[in-house]
Amino acid sequence: MKRLLTLILLLALSTSVWSDIVTPVSRTVNWINVRAEPIAGSEIPIVAHLHKDEHATFIETVGSYHKIRMSYGTIGFVASSWTDVLPTPSDNIKIATFNIQSFGKTKAGKPEVMKELASVIRKYDLVAIQEIKNKAGVVPTQFLTEINSDGSQYAFVISERGGKEPDDQSSQEQYAYYFNTSTIKVLKDVGLYDDSVNDFFQREPYVVRFAATQGNLKFVLATIHTKPEEAVAEIKAMHDALVWAQEQFTDEEDFIALGDFNAGCNYASPSDLSDLKITLDYNWIVPHEADTNFSANSSCAYDRIVVTEDVLEDFTNMWGVDTSVSNKKVSDHFPVWFELKVNSDL
Repeated sequence: MKRLLTLILLLALSTSVWSDIVTPVSRTVNWINVRAEPIAGSEIPIVAHLHKDEHATFIETVGSYHKIRMSYGTIGFVASSWTDVLPTPSDNIKIATFNIQSFGKTKAGKPEVMKELASVIRKYDLVAIQEIKNKAGVVPTQFLTEINSDGSQYAFVISERGGKEPDDQSSQEQYAYYFNTSTIKVLKDVGLYDDSVNDFFQREPYVVRFAATQGNLKFVLATIHTKPEEAVAEIKAMHDALVWAQEQFTDEEDFIALGDFNAGCNYASPSDLSDLKITLDYNWIVPHEADTNFSANSSCAYDRIVVTEDVLEDFTNMWGVDTSVSNKKVSDHFPVWFELKVNSDL
């Protein structure tokens, strides 16, 4: 009997955990009416309002209405034409960084490569991309189309061409953040770090503030692709870039630097980095022992994720190097990723 009760309880819990959610469609201005019955007409009582950016638990579909349960327990019906039914979001999100190596028209013209790249992006809620080299600006949108070709709903934000200072303009690239719109939203894009005074970087870091669509997690990302020969100096300057980012978002405590730091092998040794403020004052998720480059001849931790102390409260202690990249036609880097809880940021 005790075993049966335990099974019933587990089934009940699993139903509540995995229930789909109902949200108003994007064209909703303020709210949609929640009716007492699945019938249109002024005589049907309105028992609640489902506000834009709010969600309710999906129970069942009745004709052209969805039966829902509000967060405070009220049950009613909303028009299916004014709502979307979505899977319950995970309690965690995965953030990755990926240098797609000379990502331009030539690579975008290879269907199998684009298909594989898209499948990599879809593993993650948010991906920082480095080394976009398409001056015409068509490849990032083409890539989004490929990502969403299976029905996914990703979007992206993209920087200006980095390398704005006169001595850096021979090696300009763009950064982009691709994100799953069901789990991530953009709060503010402040663009490239202002490097006009010090000229620390060959390609200035790109800074954007994001939030999880569910839960209370907010954070700022700064992605970078350092000049290999100046890797140590540019990694050192990432502290200055993060201080600048903190000045843009004075109410935020979660800051994350990620990208192709070139922080390994001949470009930057652990001893080169050990005394830098970016090492002493921040937390390095991807350690020096990691191998993030696609090579049979060397093991280098080029790609890194570095976070402020407050991010550790959200960190699930899950991170990894995604070695599923099949060959160097796709990239000479592996994506690296880590996982955050969406509900621990208070």
